[in-house]
Amino acid sequence: MTPPHRPPVATDAQAVGRWRMPPEWHPHAACWMAWPSHTVMSGARRHEVVGELERMARAIAHFEPLHVAVDPHHLDEARRCLPESATLHPMPVEDHWMRDTGPTFVLDDAQTLHALRWNFNGWGHKIRPMPDADPRLAQRVALSLDIDTTSMPIVGEGGSWHVDGEGTLIVTQTSILNPNRNPGLTRREAEDVFRHWLGVTHVVWLPGSRLDTITDGHVDGIASFVRPGVLLATGADGNDEWAREAKENLRALRLARDARGRHFDIGLLPCVDFDVLPAAVADDPDFAPEYVNFYLPNRGVVMASFGDPAADAQARDIVQQAFPDRHIAQMPLRGIARRGGGIHCCTQQQPATISL
Repeated sequence: MTPPHRPPVATDAQAVGRWRMPPEWHPHAACWMAWPSHTVMSGARRHEVVGELERMARAIAHFEPLHVAVDPHHLDEARRCLPESATLHPMPVEDHWMRDTGPTFVLDDAQTLHALRWNFNGWGHKIRPMPDADPRLAQRVALSLDIDTTSMPIVGEGGSWHVDGEGTLIVTQTSILNPNRNPGLTRREAEDVFRHWLGVTHVVWLPGSRLDTITDGHVDGIASFVRPGVLLATGADGNDEWAREAKENLRALRLARDARGRHFDIGLLPCVDFDVLPAAVADDPDFAPEYVNFYLPNRGVVMASFGDPAADAQARDIVQQAFPDRHIAQMPLRGIARRGGGIHCCTQQQPATISL
């Protein structure tokens, strides 16, 4: 029996024309980050992660205004670490994954900024007990900007999809069509939500990952748009389970077409050689060395290095060739990568309200 069709509920927001999520290379008014609390991590692990967040924030602030959500208990620490130009917003915060806990910003045809809340549930109830702060972070960020916000009719995270600005959205099945987030949700129902709220016309579904026990295979660890029709993707060396999953995602990308009927031009980023990394890093089951998990501030690219000199240099060269007009800022990332994420996961772009 086919379940009843659920429309994309439009609750408390009215658009002039259509809502649309601009691509990440659309000019940014600002970047948003979150400062982690001591309840998330402490000791040496916290020191390492906070140091990486500091370097990330300073790199981004070189390109565009930076806003950081900070729990009031950690304001002094954040002020010491963050650039003076950063705007700090005191509010309850648990973790630093702003991409997933913060809002997705969209514009309507009148260039009105609006925030979407994706009902964060700890990546499928993996956090127990679930803290109160992060599920409400998207709404608090929107309130700090004095803009409207709407709760989506499905559960999701901002790292689950990418858009190209020309109607294409790439998303993973394992993150959205997962019983731990949206039991019983069909592709059609999810696509209706994406079409209505993100302004897309065509959805490319990737298999995602069954091995990723944190995010269930977010797309920002698999591929990223360079521009419409062009992608950078994580390579698939070897024949272990992770490589086989990567190959399945690459196969789906190569078979797919975008909203304008084009096959994707896909550049492959290297895989890290785990043998050249310290054992504590290489053996960490949550370590996610994904060069594709970069952030695109105005006129720049902020990307990671992981300690494999050859792969780090090769990845930088490939990214520079993909973005010849942008300045590349590459920074060491091990603490955050050992928590299963990357630079894109820690950031959320606020689009500028200009004509597309």
